[in-house]
Formats: sequence, C-alpha cells, structure tokens
Amino acid sequence: MDETRCFRRRSPSSPHCILTSRRTAIGTPDADTAILFFSRRPEREGLNKQLVGQDYAQSRRVAAAFYDHARRAVADSGLPAIEVNGAQQRGHDFGARLANAVADAFAAGYEHVIAVGNDCPALHEVDWAAVTEQLEAGRPVLGPTSGHDGAYLIGLSRGQFEHAAFAALPWTTDRLFPALHRHLAGTARAAPVRLAVRDDVNEPAELRALLRRNRAGALAARLRRVLGSTHCTSHVPAPSTTRPVLERRSRAPPYSSLLSRR
Repeated sequence: MDETRCFRRRSPSSPHCILTSRRTAIGTPDADTAILFFSRRPEREGLNKQLVGQDYAQSRRVAAAFYDHARRAVADSGLPAIEVNGAQQRGHDFGARLANAVADAFAAGYEHVIAVGNDCPALHEVDWAAVTEQLEAGRPVLGPTSGHDGAYLIGLSRGQFEHAAFAALPWTTDRLFPALHRHLAGTARAAPVRLAVRDDVNEPAELRALLRRNRAGALAARLRRVLGSTHCTSHVPAPSTTRPVLERRSRAPPYSSLLSRR
C-alpha cells in the first residue's frame, strides 16, 4: 500500500463528523469509497431557501425534515460517510467550499468520493453499490436533477479531481450540469455515468409539487405534519416578519446540495 493510501482516516473527534451506519453490505470504515454529505444546518438552510414563503419557523422545520431524511439515506448506505456542514466549510464561495471538502476527503485517505446534499427527496433510492462499482472501474458518476441543470450526486476518484478547475465550475447557475459533465469527462478520459434523473427541492413551488405527487413515504408524511393539509395545494401567505436571504442557492450537492432558478 502506498503512502497516499496510508493517510489516517478521520475519527468522530475530527472537525468533520463521521456518520454511523447499521449496515455493512457495501463497505466498512476502511473502504476506499466515502460519501461526502455536504450540507447546511437546518437553521441556515431554512433561512436561505425560505421554502414556506417568509415563514422562517416553518421553513426551518421543513429544512430539518429534508436534512434528517438525507442524513438517514447516507447513514444507511453502508459506506463510511463524512458530514461537512456550514460551520466546517471553508472558502469564499460554494465552489471553493465544496472543492475544499472533496480535497479533505481525499486527504483522509479515500480513493473515491461521492458528494451529495440534503435537497433530493429520493436520495434513499440511489444504488450505492452500483455507484461504487463504477467509480472503482474508473468512471465518474453524476446524478442529474430535473431539467439536467444541476446534480444531486457527484462521484469522482482521486485522479479525476483537479481542485482549482472543480472549484471554478458554474455552481450557482443553470449551466452547472453540462459544465460538470465536460469537466469530469476530461479529467477521467471517460464519459461520466448518469444515474436516474431525480428532483430536488429548492423553492416553494417544488415543495408543493413534491407533496402532491408523493403521498406516501416518511418524508412526505413528516412534511405534511409540519405544514398542515392545505400547503400542497395553496400558496402560503407571508407573515409580517421577514428575514434576509443569506446567499444564492446552488445547483450542486446540496446544495444541488450540489440552486438558482432562472
């Protein structure tokens, strides 16, 4: 084993929180592939996205439901997982923060990294074993969002990661997916494998659409408890108290993440 792969794995006491899993079918803490759960805490996510108009308390509860749902999907993957939330992210913009987090995962000794966020309601449907198999075969993996302008999952290997170029991609625009696809095709010298298209939720209309079409499932049930029965068919009136939007939404995990609608 070479020196690169002998780097110490991060532990729960490290700056990045290691998620735990009850399943070991795919891998163990010593596996070569890790999931990077790149997220914001629900308090900040609710403030940023304002999924329930300008009702900050409701938006925060909705963001907490998405966060818990995604975190469980990652923990249940069977892969070692690193959570990097807002307080642990470093960089002047989204691209720099995500690139630094990916670089840290490689520096921790992993050969393959799968970056995801918390705004894809169907993240639990991902076949993590199939993604890992493609990465081990040398092919990057992308999960496109509806419209093919963003990504809910980005999988790449150590040799396919170019820090500066990755950080400079148009993360906060609707040009992200084609640019990311071209970039990874170039660094891997192989076309990225595309997963099934899945929705992400970054604005009130998308939240209402999710509730209308997904009447089953634990996430939808929790959202309905939070919002009440009328939210999926009507607009939520804005309360008198408003809060500022902190930054633009990204089209990448998360804040797919990996959103700016235009």
